[in-house]
Amino acid sequence: MTPQFYVAAMSDRPDGGIYRYEMREKAAPPVQVGFTPMPNVNYLAFSPDRKYLYSTCTVDGHAGVASFAVGADGSLTFLSSMTSGGKAACYVITDPSGKFLYCANYLTGDFAEFRLESGRIVEQTKLVRHEGHGPNAARQERPHTHFTNMTPDGKYLIVIDLGVDAVFTYRIDPEKGLDATSPNVLKVAPGDGPRHLVFDRSGKIAYLANELGNSVTALSYSDGEFKIIGKVTTLPRFWQGDTKVAAIRLSADERYLFASNRGFDSIAVFELDGKGGMKPSDMVLSGGSSPRDINFLPGGEWFGAANEFSDVVVFFDYDGKGKLTPNGFTLKLPRPLHIFW
Repeated sequence: MTPQFYVAAMSDRPDGGIYRYEMREKAAPPVQVGFTPMPNVNYLAFSPDRKYLYSTCTVDGHAGVASFAVGADGSLTFLSSMTSGGKAACYVITDPSGKFLYCANYLTGDFAEFRLESGRIVEQTKLVRHEGHGPNAARQERPHTHFTNMTPDGKYLIVIDLGVDAVFTYRIDPEKGLDATSPNVLKVAPGDGPRHLVFDRSGKIAYLANELGNSVTALSYSDGEFKIIGKVTTLPRFWQGDTKVAAIRLSADERYLFASNRGFDSIAVFELDGKGGMKPSDMVLSGGSSPRDINFLPGGEWFGAANEFSDVVVFFDYDGKGKLTPNGFTLKLPRPLHIFW
């Protein structure tokens, strides 16, 4: 199949939904080949076998999750949807068995588990709410779950809570789902407001994007427990304005790490040593306002920045050595939030 990717565009208008693009020629821009309407979609995830795609959305005006069958050509056919049990659904992932779906609800500081059958969302089976707050009164007045994903060993669900400065790991049973009792908890620096996390291929090193702290924390991982290795800022030394970190990505060879800044609208690049060490390498303007997501495209030679508040995805050429260069191609979409493949 021709390499392709999806972009989630968050809007309650008819143009809000999931856009599908093909990369037909190596040197040519992507071509739109599909569009699936879905109100207020902002994050996407495949089932383990990639036969189904799941998204956040709204259902009758309430935060929700949706599922789609993925055709042989990558096209999407709607299967089911359900309310998420909270407010502002912002992240979805399945467990390794594909029997359960997990969704983070940012505003209510909780996350939900759903039972799946043949790609359909059948029922909500759990709703777990954290307790506490952080020192940032404006942003950490209560828990704010922002991320649900699996550990590389497939045994734990990671839940990142920006509001309480913590990374939780919950044990997962492939038949029973989540064990909500006694999770492991990593507390980060007060006020850092952790958001997203990415693992390297070893499964032993992870990099944590701190939205409020404007930083990246390197972590070691083993059997459900994280430990802090070190931390670097994502900002230039004289920046004084309001800004916050959003997305975090690794290059295919894992020699470079990329993190987006919203406010100081840019992409910070770090050279990695493979052991958790991070060295600032470059800083590139994102080409728009508030890059909510950044990601490589299939093949690794194109890179996109989804600028949420200027309604544009700006693309870059990647040289394989940490350098991003704007190539002039853009996509105008309503509030683009996730670049996914």
